Amino acid sequence: MLTMPRKLYTKLIYTRLIILLLILIFTVLTACSGGYGDEKHVLDIEFHKGTNGVDFDIIGLMPEIYEDTAFKLAVNIFNKGAYDILPGQGYVNINLEKDYMCLSDPGAKQCSDGADTIRMLGESLQEQQLKGRSMANPPGDFELIEYYVLTRPIDKQSFEHTSNIGISACYQYKTDLITEVCIDPFFYELGVIEKPCKVESKSFSGQGAPLAITKIETQMLSEGENSVRPMFIITVQNVGNGEVIHKDMVDKVCTSSHLPSNAFNVVHLKSVEFLNGVYKFDRDDENSNIECTFSNKQKETKLKNRMAEIKCVTKQPITADIGTISTQMKIVVDYGYTLSKSQQIKIKRFGTYG
Repeated sequence: MLTMPRKLYTKLIYTRLIILLLILIFTVLTACSGGYGDEKHVLDIEFHKGTNGVDFDIIGLMPEIYEDTAFKLAVNIFNKGAYDILPGQGYVNINLEKDYMCLSDPGAKQCSDGADTIRMLGESLQEQQLKGRSMANPPGDFELIEYYVLTRPIDKQSFEHTSNIGISACYQYKTDLITEVCIDPFFYELGVIEKPCKVESKSFSGQGAPLAITKIETQMLSEGENSVRPMFIITVQNVGNGEVIHKDMVDKVCTSSHLPSNAFNVVHLKSVEFLNGVYKFDRDDENSNIECTFSNKQKETKLKNRMAEIKCVTKQPITADIGTISTQMKIVVDYGYTLSKSQQIKIKRFGTYG
């Protein structure tokens, strides 16, 4: 009968022991999961940085052009932020001085009444959306939108006229932040010295969007002995080069339609959660066990001087049974954003030189 060599047998035993040990460790870790503070929301941190959203360049615009001349203007649009713009969530619009310029069809020498000044972002792309930066798409999506413009004849008493061509991008966007916060039912218990975490304020830079969550101030409101209601004061700030707009009015803002008073500088807090979602505010859930203060009954927050504070507090106290614990908090804010740029063009009358 064949026998296994001693060295090979010993190696086999060690291998089996290692496998059993790994299984045991995995079982223990699995059994310990699911409690308070074990949730792990994940963001691609490398791309959830900075203060960029949608940006664009105006291409092909000559500084001077003659009257009654057609030219093509291109807008190269980039999504430099960390969030996708889905179909119908973003637009770009061209604004012309109508007495001196109009849109035309390619190759035409007359104005086109049916030409749209507004285009949907992502319309020419395969999935009809403008995706943000990610590990699968580090630079983010870009799109080239073209307009055909015709200059009109200028006044006979003038040799030239200087006009502006304006481009605006308007889109829905969001900002989310994942961070650690300390929940301490023993905050007012002076005898407790060593704790696993400390209740404190935290400051942040951009999260890959033009609206940033810049600060979270954490407080423990006393509800009796070893019982607190955590309160969070969340600071949001417009850190981009454009303006915050109402998330449901991006098309109206882009076309300069008649706008209500809440069209600009309005954000919507979508959700706040911590302790594995046991405590959560959801804008669409009236039974949320976190309550937040807003500027009006529509749960809107109005920015003043490009920033605002949102105060959120748990409805029920947290008691000593959970202990002092560091837990993940996730915050999501929805809003719209608009960025405008313009370039001058000099329209010259035929027969004028120099």
